[in-house]
Amino acid sequence: MPSLQPWDRVSVLLVTYNSRHVVASCLDQLASARRLIIVDNASDDDTVDIIRRQRPDARVIVNPANYGYGTAANQGFAWVDTDYALSLNLDTLIADSVVSRLMAAMDADPHPGIVSPVLLNAKGRIDLAVMGPREHNHHPLGIMPEGDFCTWFVTGCAVLFRMSAWRAVGGFDERFFLYSEDLDLCLRMTRAGHGILVLGDVSAVHLGGQSSRPSWRVRWRKDWHMTWGHLYIESKWSDAAVTRAQAWRLVGRHGLKALLYVLLARPRRMLGNLARAHAAAAFLRGRPAWRGRSATA
Repeated sequence: MPSLQPWDRVSVLLVTYNSRHVVASCLDQLASARRLIIVDNASDDDTVDIIRRQRPDARVIVNPANYGYGTAANQGFAWVDTDYALSLNLDTLIADSVVSRLMAAMDADPHPGIVSPVLLNAKGRIDLAVMGPREHNHHPLGIMPEGDFCTWFVTGCAVLFRMSAWRAVGGFDERFFLYSEDLDLCLRMTRAGHGILVLGDVSAVHLGGQSSRPSWRVRWRKDWHMTWGHLYIESKWSDAAVTRAQAWRLVGRHGLKALLYVLLARPRRMLGNLARAHAAAAFLRGRPAWRGRSATA
């Protein structure tokens, strides 16, 4: 009986939203992938048409509305029938040899639930953020460890999951719409005893900010959900009273900045600060990041 090749043993998951400008190149680099699952969050461009033309063998799930990243990823992971699954952002470059190396590390050690390469930014510099639940600003390590190392967080743009560990912790928390859902998952993984391993001798390149077509609406959504997600994860893993006090400070700080940038006629900065202030105020009112699948289906 022939032995299974690396790509026979891993499913690849992509989440798309108005991604026509980047999805074709992402699929090109995944030409060897044999189990490809793509969840589209109600794109209003021809993203889905491009996918179906280029990879007619892929399982494509098209949502009737934008469910956010975590919920869409959970939908895709529900179809995984392999031991491992590679979750990849559309703007991340990864070689077949790196995927094989990640799988070999999983095979060699049953402890990790997540294995990741070192991440580089578009300039080729190490862009690996390692943080705890109280380290708000995603401070990178001051000194890069030598060789492979265990950590408590890796960003989710290029990670290999052991599906038994994924299922054991229940996947992403769907109360997040965008941002911080990967940190929350990592914290639950480590609490459940599943390690997070970074391989120091292989890397992937995260170009950053290119997964969706830029627009004022996307900019607002990113700033809004980054703020709401940060506050939610703080309240979930830390002190709720301290988090509420922080939210009040964010309302004041970013509200004043938004007014300043109106006077300075700098609409981009005004919009970003207004989105952050609005998100903090929404969090204080108990408003969820989104209404859930049943409300939008």
